[in-house]
Amino acid sequence: MTSTMPHLHTLPRFHLKATKGWLNDPCAPGYDVSTGTYHLFYQCQSGANCVPSILLTLVVGNPQSCDWGNITWGHLTSSDGLRWTQPNPEPVFKPDQAYDKEGVFTGCLWPYAPSGGAGLTVLYTSACYLPINWAIDYHRNSAGLAYATSTDGGKIWRKGNENPILLGEPEEVKVIGFRDPYVARWPGLDRIRNTDCLYGVISGGIRDCGGAVFLYEISPTNILEWKYLGPILQLPLRFKPSNQWDFGANWECAAFMTLSNENASHDFFILGCEGAKKRDAASDINAFVGYCLWMSGRLTKSDDPKMTYNFGGLLDHGCFYAPSQYEHPVSRKRILWGWIKEEDVTLAHCEEKGWRGMLSLPRELFLLSIPNVVGTLRTPLDQIDSIDTTADDAGLTSVHTMGVRPQGELRDLRARNPVSWSSSICEPIPFPLFQGPHWELEAVIAISAHDESKIGFSIQHNESRSKQTKIYFDTASEEIVVDRSTSNNDDKVIKDVLRGSFNLFKIRKEGKEEMEKLFLRIFCDGNVVEVFANDRFAMSFMVYSDEPGCTALSYLADSSTSVLERFEVWELSKIMLD
Repeated sequence: MTSTMPHLHTLPRFHLKATKGWLNDPCAPGYDVSTGTYHLFYQCQSGANCVPSILLTLVVGNPQSCDWGNITWGHLTSSDGLRWTQPNPEPVFKPDQAYDKEGVFTGCLWPYAPSGGAGLTVLYTSACYLPINWAIDYHRNSAGLAYATSTDGGKIWRKGNENPILLGEPEEVKVIGFRDPYVARWPGLDRIRNTDCLYGVISGGIRDCGGAVFLYEISPTNILEWKYLGPILQLPLRFKPSNQWDFGANWECAAFMTLSNENASHDFFILGCEGAKKRDAASDINAFVGYCLWMSGRLTKSDDPKMTYNFGGLLDHGCFYAPSQYEHPVSRKRILWGWIKEEDVTLAHCEEKGWRGMLSLPRELFLLSIPNVVGTLRTPLDQIDSIDTTADDAGLTSVHTMGVRPQGELRDLRARNPVSWSSSICEPIPFPLFQGPHWELEAVIAISAHDESKIGFSIQHNESRSKQTKIYFDTASEEIVVDRSTSNNDDKVIKDVLRGSFNLFKIRKEGKEEMEKLFLRIFCDGNVVEVFANDRFAMSFMVYSDEPGCTALSYLADSSTSVLERFEVWELSKIMLD
């Protein structure tokens, strides 16, 4: 069947989306302490029709196309970081200068004036030459660094007279990409350099060498003064520390951070990689993909500071891309946004509905430490690529990894009365747990280590389950699996099976060994679904149903020994305010 189907697209309620046309990267999230205002920008197409939508979603200008082009920025504000308004339906930054005439690309927010004090500064990639792509020769100085400021809390923005701050990439480097500035303090790097400054990084890659992050020292009294220090992070072309993923050829949206808890501290980079090789794929150009990674490493002391690779993993195992994050100056939480790419349907499908692309739910990044670990469900600890381990005198191991979970404030969107179950269930439940297109689920499942099973949920299914999407943990392969193969009958919609490695740990408590329970949080918002597991796994994906009534949620299990101990399902409210 190849027809366009009226039920293929369901509008989201608690994801930010385009009203018309194209939307991609989140940009410059942050919090202005002086006004108590959260700011969030996003890339979209410039155009003439910028009228707020009655659907209470984002505004994009060009109603003629749902494809990338004419990139500008829209702007949202919030008083709580959860519910958003649009202060101005017009784009705040347009490609209207010689240095940014081909697009205002991704950037970051510095919540002060350029020389410090009251005000806001945005730094962005100013594109003046296209096309830019990692797989083709890079035209020198295609993209530079520019800025804009606001002195009234973000209502009015003006591009700086000193633009561009940088004309382009360092002279001595032949790059395949150079974009996406990020600025912050980095006390760990200050300590090894014996200095006190700001640091800026710009993402990209070096021809025939692989991805790179270019490091700059910035004057703490003038954010417009950038001094190049060299590539702080550079890994070999398609560096492959895991059989699940590699670091590709070019990097985007890289950002550094130090994450600490009472037990440990690690330096991290997050980044989007381009030109990674598909699993078991051939070497042709169509075999290359992009996804988001994180890595932790050690900073080395020298005049040319470097970070060496230690361990890392996937920031998201699905269609989440273009990570953009900031540290909240009051709570000190690290808040992450991303772009939910909508690539499983054709351009014609998107143009029929009139829009394409969403922003992810906001997430928290943190250092997760798990003490007293003695093993896992299947895989030896020393064969897991995404963890660091430390041993104590008793021979017990603490596991450290990048933690990721939905932002805590998202709980405020829940309806007061959830659908819930608190009794242990060993068998499949014959009736749906919930019916509806906009919900969040929390579930705790005790996994048996003695059998091989598939435990999880069936979502967006009809009464007969001839149409459904399955989300489950496969204990044999230690993967969280999303099977969309029977989600619809449209042969133009990609419905491949998604898989992401996930290990449950065996932990010693009071002299006994216990298997860690599986804790799932699933958000379903029309076509977009985000899955989180045990505060260290995330997977985002799209599901398109072509039949009315495909909104049921049910438990699925092929095991009589694993136990569903608890679940709760909430309907969630909208996040765009009138």
